[in-house]
Amino acid sequence: MYFYTLLTPLLLLPSFSTAIDILLPLYLYPGKEASAWSNIFSTISTHPSVQFQVVINPNSGPGTTSDLTDENHIAGISKLNSFPKVTTLGYVLTGYGQRDNALVNADVDVYASWTADLRIDGIYFDEVSNDKTQQNYDRMEILSKHARESIEGAWVVFNPGYRAPEPLFAFCDMMVEFEHPLEDYQAEGILEQIPGEFMGKSAVQIIETPEGTDVEGLMVEMEQKGLGAVFFGEDCCYKVWNKELLEKMADAA
Repeated sequence: MYFYTLLTPLLLLPSFSTAIDILLPLYLYPGKEASAWSNIFSTISTHPSVQFQVVINPNSGPGTTSDLTDENHIAGISKLNSFPKVTTLGYVLTGYGQRDNALVNADVDVYASWTADLRIDGIYFDEVSNDKTQQNYDRMEILSKHARESIEGAWVVFNPGYRAPEPLFAFCDMMVEFEHPLEDYQAEGILEQIPGEFMGKSAVQIIETPEGTDVEGLMVEMEQKGLGAVFFGEDCCYKVWNKELLEKMADAA
């Protein structure tokens, strides 16, 4: 994203603005009164200009009941929804094309039924197949359409975990183009593989980030390329939350 500063009547020079979203997969159980999420709440509250896309995942999805009854999740999700720059996303498995559409849609319907203080702003479809087939494209179009019809103004994220076929971008707002360790991200030159026209709709979720990683420097490079969203995780499964790493991401965004 470029902004231009007028230095003289005839001279315009570009400067970069770091305005990248944080795509935060919040799979950790919130604990009593959402105390386990306190570092996340703190980081969000002290970075009011940063946009966070937060993935809610009570039970590898919403669970089987339309009423969210776990009081700790209720406390945590309500708190997240109190922040104006947080977009909450309901986690839904698609099983790399193997899970029945009716089950996928049923999960979406559960999220859509939650009360206003527990509202979900969109859906995060995980395990999206990156098969380059018309059958796959048609399936994800159908699932995305159902999410948008069920949740007004739904923000739709697809996560195949690795480079998606370009036709899939038509059916989502954000595509996770990479979800692997940092060493693989650096070795494979992921940003160079994402077509420029899709960079702003692309996200990178880096796992197993080593201590001492120059997160700020990496995020500046990502923003200069126009990447839409990013996350750096300490472990493989988003169950460890390092406040210092969260703060680095938010400071750089």
